[in-house]
Amino acid sequence: MSSAVEFYFSDSNLPRDGFLRKTVEESEDGLVSLALICSFAKMRSHLGLDAAVKEDGVPETTVLAVAKVLRCSAALRVSEDGKRVGRANELLKPDEIIVQIDSRSIAVSPLPHNVKLENVQSFFTQYGKVNSVRLPKHVSDKRQFCGTALVEFSEEDEANNIMNNKLSFAGADLEIKTKKEFDAEMEAKKEAYEKSHPNAHPNKNGHDEGYPKGLILSFKLKRILADGDTEQNGGDKVDNSDNAKKEGASDSAEESGKASEEKAPENTDAKEEKPDDAEELKGSDAQSVKKDDKSLSENDKEPVSREDFKEYFAKFGTVRYVDFSKGDDSGYLRFEESTAAEKARAFAALADEGGLVMKGHLVTLEPVSDKLRKIIGVE
Repeated sequence: MSSAVEFYFSDSNLPRDGFLRKTVEESEDGLVSLALICSFAKMRSHLGLDAAVKEDGVPETTVLAVAKVLRCSAALRVSEDGKRVGRANELLKPDEIIVQIDSRSIAVSPLPHNVKLENVQSFFTQYGKVNSVRLPKHVSDKRQFCGTALVEFSEEDEANNIMNNKLSFAGADLEIKTKKEFDAEMEAKKEAYEKSHPNAHPNKNGHDEGYPKGLILSFKLKRILADGDTEQNGGDKVDNSDNAKKEGASDSAEESGKASEEKAPENTDAKEEKPDDAEELKGSDAQSVKKDDKSLSENDKEPVSREDFKEYFAKFGTVRYVDFSKGDDSGYLRFEESTAAEKARAFAALADEGGLVMKGHLVTLEPVSDKLRKIIGVE
């Protein structure tokens, strides 16, 4: 448990973790909520917490118990009340950190394509204290491991000592290089790939044209008024009768056309797509969707949040990411599986309202084109 929190605040991770780094920088004393740290994936696993638990859902008794353990770490600082945690030492400048990390890091290959990060870390722990292990992706396919692992030790001497060792992993003799050598080789491979594939440049988040299609949906949000009409957040009143239905039908046809490009070469219209997708949610799930789409309550007057989208669309499948802020009238959803996105779109197309009803708002869905996927870079 201590090692996980130490890693969060380490030189290896903190400069790269935009969210946590910003949280630390915004804190006057450099300490952040320990409940927040406990809500991170690895800590939830260590503590046996529910996968959906948020910062405010972590029991205080758990937080205090974790604080007691973390007080024994020389790398961490815990507040007197046990509710906040941070680094024991101030973070160095980024340039200085990079130089230090590179000097104590090695690149090892070849490793199996399905190798586990934990297995690599366990293997090299016998040669020194391992700060971190990273599994870089292939330059031509950002979803695939490149076969080389980057191992950062706590001391430069530990990295230097292992350079001359003859090691084998999973039955293969390992080639060991410095991280600087690896970076230079990867940069050369990247340049060569971009020259030979001028139309397949990765975007800012590292996804190229091989990025899975059909996972991301764009949505528009319109508030349902008392008379049945709709109004965009901060926008004008929109008629929600025949025009809305026509718009929904048009959207459905357009979605079906785009989906046919993503899934198969043959064309399918909205009428052909709906029955297949609709069959995938049956019984209580289908009733739940229908009931939720029709229900309105006092809570519907509250602004819609990112968490509302994740909770509502979870009935279709795992929601990996929601790009949305309160008050916006549009955003993006990314599902774990393309079938989940298809289900959501099918039910939105089938709905009498021309979309899904959530907290007093009408939500219409559209697939995201290749061009738009590259622009938004949703992860």
